[in-house]
Amino acid sequence: MEPAPSPPSGPPYPGEPAILQRLPREVEYTFLKVILDEVPDPLMTTLWMDDQTGDDISQRFHSKTYGAADRTLRRAEADLSRLRIGEQTDGRNKLQALRHAWVQQALGETGGLPLKPGVKWIETSWTDPARLGVPLTPTGLDGPGLVIEVRQVARRGSLLRERCVLPATLMPWRPGGVPWIDPHFVDHLYTLLIRTHFRSILSRPVGHRWRSHREPAGWPVLTQHVIPRLYDYLRPYYQVRRYRHHRQSQSGGHYPAALRRDMTDLIALFCPHLCEGLTLERVTAAIQRHVRRADPRRPMGIDMFRVSLPLPAPHQKGKSARK
Repeated sequence: MEPAPSPPSGPPYPGEPAILQRLPREVEYTFLKVILDEVPDPLMTTLWMDDQTGDDISQRFHSKTYGAADRTLRRAEADLSRLRIGEQTDGRNKLQALRHAWVQQALGETGGLPLKPGVKWIETSWTDPARLGVPLTPTGLDGPGLVIEVRQVARRGSLLRERCVLPATLMPWRPGGVPWIDPHFVDHLYTLLIRTHFRSILSRPVGHRWRSHREPAGWPVLTQHVIPRLYDYLRPYYQVRRYRHHRQSQSGGHYPAALRRDMTDLIALFCPHLCEGLTLERVTAAIQRHVRRADPRRPMGIDMFRVSLPLPAPHQKGKSARK
């Protein structure tokens, strides 16, 4: 069977931005969005910085914990559900945006927990057997979909605590039938998982890991998460001129100029509210820090989104542990 042709790099509609047109053909828009959606949206960064609003829900995001914000959202959602359908539109849009902001920040907290026995984390993967290969663990999906798992660190490996499988449908409003899952339903599911498995997070101040008094609110999520993941996904699709270290050994290089330029433009396109102070030099510095610290065996390119066996740990020398 011949392999399926690579999809176009950007969304299939006229007038798309120049940066999406010049990306390498192998780069997929869906995976770019998965990475760039980690950035706090303008609503969230505004909630962090603005403490003058009289909105009770917004105040919870600025000065309270995840649990307090969640309780306020639940009351507002319950009040909204008692209204007639025609009266829900404006309130529903606002609450959905606030709930999405809450979910994104709470999910970021789950990734910052120390990996020791008993600690849980959430793994989210996009499965598509036709293009990404058959997952090692059967999901019951014949086509694309989202798999969300809650796993727990054990003395040997990890334990599966809960798994949710969401089949994708095709966007009726996009040419070509792009796979899609209702994001509001996904937010509702994440909320239930966080309440059930990550109750300790509910006592933490909202967004404390991503606030910054020296730079735009949310800037740390760019340098610590988005730029490293964007680099790892895009790097295999860019060629770089090889060079020699002191005329001795040849190296493949790390930082293609076109890659750094495209990463900067992608962040400016999708995250304009965080572009104050964004320069090619700062993106390059974040890449350099990431490459120095990253595992050289880490998956890159499309392999980041494949389900694969964990890499074996390197052999460690030393005295054996005694009871």
